[in-house]
Amino acid sequence: MTSKILKKTLVVLLSAAVLLSCGALSLLAEDPYVSYNYNPWQEAVPSQNGYIVSDTITGKEMGLDQLSDPESPLFISEDEPATLSDAKDFFLSDNNEFFIVDTGNNRIIRTDVNFNLIACYKTFTGSNLTEEAVAEDGSTYTREVTDLKAPYGIFVDEDDIMYIADRDNQRIIKCGFDCEIITEYTRPDTELYDSQSFFCTKVLVDAAKNVYVICPAVNKGAIMFSPSGNFIGYYGANRVEVTAEVIRNKIWRKFASESQQATLIRTTPVEYANFDIDDEGFIYTVTEVANISTDAVKKLNPSGNNILELTTNSANLTFGDQEAVTYSGTTYATRLTDITIGDNGLINILDYTSGRVFQYDRECNLLFIFGCDQEGQRSGFDNPNAIECLGNLIYVLDGRNNDITVFEETLFGAYVHEAVELFNRGLYEEAKDYWIEVLKRDGNYNMGYIALGRAYLNEDNYDEAIKYLKLAYEAEDYDRAFEARRQDMLRDNFTLIVILIIALIIIYLVIKRLQKKGKIPNKLIRTGIKWVIKKIEPFALRIVEGVKNR
Repeated sequence: MTSKILKKTLVVLLSAAVLLSCGALSLLAEDPYVSYNYNPWQEAVPSQNGYIVSDTITGKEMGLDQLSDPESPLFISEDEPATLSDAKDFFLSDNNEFFIVDTGNNRIIRTDVNFNLIACYKTFTGSNLTEEAVAEDGSTYTREVTDLKAPYGIFVDEDDIMYIADRDNQRIIKCGFDCEIITEYTRPDTELYDSQSFFCTKVLVDAAKNVYVICPAVNKGAIMFSPSGNFIGYYGANRVEVTAEVIRNKIWRKFASESQQATLIRTTPVEYANFDIDDEGFIYTVTEVANISTDAVKKLNPSGNNILELTTNSANLTFGDQEAVTYSGTTYATRLTDITIGDNGLINILDYTSGRVFQYDRECNLLFIFGCDQEGQRSGFDNPNAIECLGNLIYVLDGRNNDITVFEETLFGAYVHEAVELFNRGLYEEAKDYWIEVLKRDGNYNMGYIALGRAYLNEDNYDEAIKYLKLAYEAEDYDRAFEARRQDMLRDNFTLIVILIIALIIIYLVIKRLQKKGKIPNKLIRTGIKWVIKKIEPFALRIVEGVKNR
């Protein structure tokens, strides 16, 4: 009998285990990415996902096989590749069309917002550049450069004019969809440009049609051209990161001989990795070099000055991972490879090292980190080269996997974004309910405590403000709230304080006078003092409690 009961119990337990395992696997399948954030001590803590993967787009989904299908209106040749190859960049135009720089195949792929193929651009006419070619009989001749050669970047303006960074041809092509070259931007012929090459990798155009170009060999900032193709100068150079070695070399140069100075390492700014322009015309830049902290992310005004610290009221902005990344036994530092600015002002930065996306609000508060898989470090990306965003979707281009990963906003992400938007517009009361919902779902989300604390501080509800700011370890705002509450307490009890002081003075004078005349024994004095202390004790305790809470 006992054995039967044990068998039944074992069967039930095994069945339950199987069901639980299935449930767990289902959850993992639905939410395979682990997200995290940072606490006030810059330590990584688990957090709710703001984004999850919704789709992965390859050449097959784009319909690139049409390019090799003789019956397709998009046919190019029967040996035209049906997959991407080492794609370096992509761009989302104002018309919600994607332009993918298929570097390995020397072409530009154009799709609609759902990645349905529209066109493919490979050959261009009207170039001023020439190259040597070999004829069928073995002789050489000079011909116009028509084909792309390792394109690295693209920008499309509101007039559907393409600007292509044709790296190995050392030119920027400006053309329409007919592939007729309008302007060709090449190496500036001036002493101000001291690099011998023009291996351009990224291009951007502002509202005035000025063209900005990034070349890895140029560290003076972005190379700037007028709409007609004339070299204007350099725009927004990075500063030199101040390190102990830089300071030591600077001091040593003052005393070293010419031969000794020649052996010292020259300190030069680091060149940009990528840039983007927002709806207001401000250009955001990222610097990819590992361990760089100075000017890692910048927001440049038309004069090329970094105004990010001014607009955020912070002099200690940090971006990317605050801790080193360990992958397969090797430690890597953050390398910011691309940046994109959403219509709502959200800043999305792609880290090449970890394959993670770091999202910040316009005040540079960290909102989300996503893209990390369960096993640890890389999110399935091998070469995360570029990032774009549209509405509540974020797209990441992988140059080795030759695909585009689509991330969509979660419900938790929607709560955070709505709360941030309302809060940054000064609608603190309207934002409170969203922040409360955020903290219900994620108690580690420190920004929620800060926002609620500031909201209550704005309402003069100092007790609630102190509670949330204390949880957030937000010292500056906490001090403001505490000082305001102390002032309120003193103001509310001012009359009582004055009366008590006057009463104590009168009592003291009366006691001293009567004591001199010998009319009051010491025992009676002690009893009177105890009575006074008892009366003022509640008020004193309130002051003490306020000091302790501080």
